[in-house]
Amino acid sequence: MKDTIIKKIRVKEIFADLRMPFTISSGSHARLENILFEVLLEGGIKGFGEAAVASHITGETQSLTFNNLKKAAIWLEGKDIADYFNLFSFARRKLEKNCCALAAVEMAVLDALTKSLNIPLWKFYGDKCERIKSDITLVIGGEKDNYSFIRKMAGRGFNVFKIKVGVDFDKDINRVISVSKITGGAGIYLDANCAYSANTAFKFIKTLEKYKVFPLVFEQPTAKDDYDGLKFLSGKLKMPVCADESVSSVEDAFKIIKNGYASAMNIKLMKFGLLRAKEIHNLARIKNIKLMMGEMLESSLSSSCAAHFAGGLGGFDFMDLDTPFFIKDKIMDSGAIIKRSGLYEINKVKKGIGVKPAETAG
Repeated sequence: MKDTIIKKIRVKEIFADLRMPFTISSGSHARLENILFEVLLEGGIKGFGEAAVASHITGETQSLTFNNLKKAAIWLEGKDIADYFNLFSFARRKLEKNCCALAAVEMAVLDALTKSLNIPLWKFYGDKCERIKSDITLVIGGEKDNYSFIRKMAGRGFNVFKIKVGVDFDKDINRVISVSKITGGAGIYLDANCAYSANTAFKFIKTLEKYKVFPLVFEQPTAKDDYDGLKFLSGKLKMPVCADESVSSVEDAFKIIKNGYASAMNIKLMKFGLLRAKEIHNLARIKNIKLMMGEMLESSLSSSCAAHFAGGLGGFDFMDLDTPFFIKDKIMDSGAIIKRSGLYEINKVKKGIGVKPAETAG
């Protein structure tokens, strides 16, 4: 029996409390509720994948994702990961409408594959590893606690702060200005999660400029299907305008790039799976579209996978892999890969992703 044959697969729900609710303009997470997909090979190697469910963004649910991964496991057991590309093609057909499940399958298989090859995952994507350092997010609501959180994160060495906006124009302006002052003028990303019209978004930026605050990027200011609004802002604003919710497929990415609707795009493994995410990266690089590496509410497992993806491929301008810092419970053992400052030292990983479920995971 070949040691790369999948002997057994475990599908398990994983839960974790957060340090604070992760609230954006379109919804809120009270806690992490994801799915672990664990592949065991005949040779004893284990590969781990994570499906991060974001119902308020993608419409996926934990129960649907769990059941779909159970079905995928039945088919995958007994298959050889050396034939990973065909395994991915099958998974894509079966999980077309459940992309976070697809990402979990591809992640687990590639984790096991690269462990079998004795290489870190980033080497699957490139011959050198770029430095990966994340921003940290200021969510909507609880300003007093949030400002305390921001001060603490600035003290740890975070130097870019992503601010969620889109609920109250004036309060949001004050929040952005306050964060800029608290952090001594650190870099700022804005993310409206589809909350604004193009005119309101334009007014928002111009108001900030009056106070000498100049964000580095404005993520998804308008509704997901308002491509004209994105294009208007991309032409009028000095900073890149980044499409996130507007990009849910390779076809969406192609349309945005071809028509110049946005000057940047956010790649999230949970929206596309790893194989399709790489295709979007290729398209963006061809046309010099700026890139953000983002995520849903994810543990250090899938966050580190995204860091490997971005570090190996290179060409990412904005890094938003901060959700592990919001997780209160220890559900993953990431060793010393992720630093308190948001730095991912994936260059120190010997094999695979370098993260495994914690012994105490419930």
